[in-house]
Amino acid sequence: MQRLIQIIYVSRSTFTPSGQTMGIEPNVARILAKSRINNRRNGLVGVLYFGDGCFFQCLEGEEATVDGLYERLQLDSRHKDITMFSRKSITELSYTDWAMKYVPIEKEMSRLLAAGGYKKFDPYQFDAATIQKVMALLQTGIDPTAPGKIGALVKQAPEAPVAENSNSRWIIIAIIAVAIAVGAVTYALAK
Repeated sequence: MQRLIQIIYVSRSTFTPSGQTMGIEPNVARILAKSRINNRRNGLVGVLYFGDGCFFQCLEGEEATVDGLYERLQLDSRHKDITMFSRKSITELSYTDWAMKYVPIEKEMSRLLAAGGYKKFDPYQFDAATIQKVMALLQTGIDPTAPGKIGALVKQAPEAPVAENSNSRWIIIAIIAVAIAVGAVTYALAK
């Protein structure tokens, strides 16, 4: 029987954020697109938030798979100062519909940070109560890249076979990045 676990970890980006393009930082969009492909293939789910150069992520899945990914993330040149906040057994997955949920909750996060006396999003400074509040925001937040919001675009895009050559992979990533951008625009216009 598989043992399911959940980890919550944070890291600092090694890239200089270039600002948001259509609601999402381009480097984060690429990470998100790749995570969704890999996580779906590996049976992982989770949620991601990026703010002030820091990643806050929750991953769930089979123990060996989650642990293996966490080890690989420590070698990923796009991250540094990777710190695990929690690792616990779970009985069911929290994000069953998400290979990787992305929640741009800047207004809500700003309110949470201000209420806690934080000047910016620096999860390394968070206490346990703040981490739980961030998790609650992420669990209830709306992902503008949700299938319901961008599903039509994805369905219209021609299916590219997953091949071993890198051109096919980049085409798939580009299609997903466009879908994410369209979802972000839709989300921004809906406000």
